[in-house]
Amino acid sequence: MNAELATKKPWLALILLGGEYALLGWYLSAHHIFWLVGIFIVLVTFGAAWKSNPLLKFLDWFTTQGLLVTIGVSLLVSLLVTLILTNPILFSLFVLPPIALLYALLEMRDADFKQVDIFLWSVMITSLCLGLGEAIDLFVIPSIRY
Repeated sequence: MNAELATKKPWLALILLGGEYALLGWYLSAHHIFWLVGIFIVLVTFGAAWKSNPLLKFLDWFTTQGLLVTIGVSLLVSLLVTLILTNPILFSLFVLPPIALLYALLEMRDADFKQVDIFLWSVMITSLCLGLGEAIDLFVIPSIRY
């Protein structure tokens, strides 16, 4: 029964998504670029959550090409390893939120959410938690300012 309940409600994925974006909002507010990057992230979330995204259709075509996929994945893994080794904070704050978004999208699809509901939940969680990170920086735990 608990396993069935866990697959029907993607709360863990949404909490993880919210936590990642709250940390990202807190980090971005320290560098005074919160609104610029925050709006960009919300727009990327709009694009990733919407069903008829031409970029996703292109990626679907791209995955059918075996050699291009192998080269692309190799370059992506090399970039991620370099990013982890040179500056781990950038990896944890700029790579993990899209991974959490992908996880939340998959969990919501698995829970039979409608496409509109997936879109609304992901945009709402992203926007609110970026704002929550900014509010935490302003009122609760001020970060180091540059």
